[in-house]
Amino acid sequence: MKIRRQRGTAIITALLVVLLAASIAAAVLTQQSHALTRTVRATERAQALLYAQPAMQWARAVLAEFLRNNTSVDLTQRWAQPLGTQPVEGALLTGFFRDESSRFNVNNLVTDDGKQSEPDVAIFKRLLENGGLNADLAYALADWIDKDDETSFPGGAEDLAYLALPQPYRAANQRIVNIEELYRVKGFDVETFSKLKPFITALPGRSKININTAPQEVLAAALLELGKPALEALMRDRLTQPFKSLEGGKTDKGIKSYLKDVPPAKVERLLDFTTSYFSFAAGISNGTTQIRQTALFQRVSPNTPNPNANAWPRIIWVKED
Repeated sequence: MKIRRQRGTAIITALLVVLLAASIAAAVLTQQSHALTRTVRATERAQALLYAQPAMQWARAVLAEFLRNNTSVDLTQRWAQPLGTQPVEGALLTGFFRDESSRFNVNNLVTDDGKQSEPDVAIFKRLLENGGLNADLAYALADWIDKDDETSFPGGAEDLAYLALPQPYRAANQRIVNIEELYRVKGFDVETFSKLKPFITALPGRSKININTAPQEVLAAALLELGKPALEALMRDRLTQPFKSLEGGKTDKGIKSYLKDVPPAKVERLLDFTTSYFSFAAGISNGTTQIRQTALFQRVSPNTPNPNANAWPRIIWVKED
């Protein structure tokens, strides 16, 4: 009886040892599988990032060719059509251009000497109001960009407001580089930013609005004097006869013919029919990995000393979304 008990104990012990070994082996195999998956994904991501750089250079080349042959910029042109899916060494590339002058440039809220621009603050306030947002946010953003430490009222915020936060920081007191910086500005939460994003941009300096490409919401905020019927007519007609000049000529009506109730000085200050800035959003799929990058391009100005007619647009920044 004692021998049987010993044999039973030995069998149970052996089974436990086998079970333990199997568990350890399974754990090791699982870890190896996860490590292999991470390695594969890291390799796919590295390859996708390698494809992203030539994709941006290709976009520059396409844009350079377009800008060399066109002065005005409008939505009927080829750049405005999304890029179809293109194979790139086993990966897939998609992308689209956007005229950044179609949006309100938040850096217009300050003048070149760092002071608030009251006419542009008024435009931004209307853009906020028309979107059902708090118009006082215009002062908070203007305070974030302007160079002084004087709080605007109502709704402004300078260093004292940000230093009192659980994780304190100071107001930037300089122009915004990337529009996502608005998340750091008092009052700009996720909901507010998502509503504004289709209508705003952040460009290196002051810029005009391209009347050929701007959405109706932006033009309605900028051109308070323009009634809804006239604005709708402008939006409709520009698709078949885009503007190519302010005054108009033999082939187009000109911007001013639609804006008779808008002061000429305001038209000159705010509006244009071309742009100096384009962005290109690229999506690259490689295996199970997908990455998105956006680049901001600036066309070479003809006023640049010794401009090269064949020069590609400058890359201002590239970011991964």
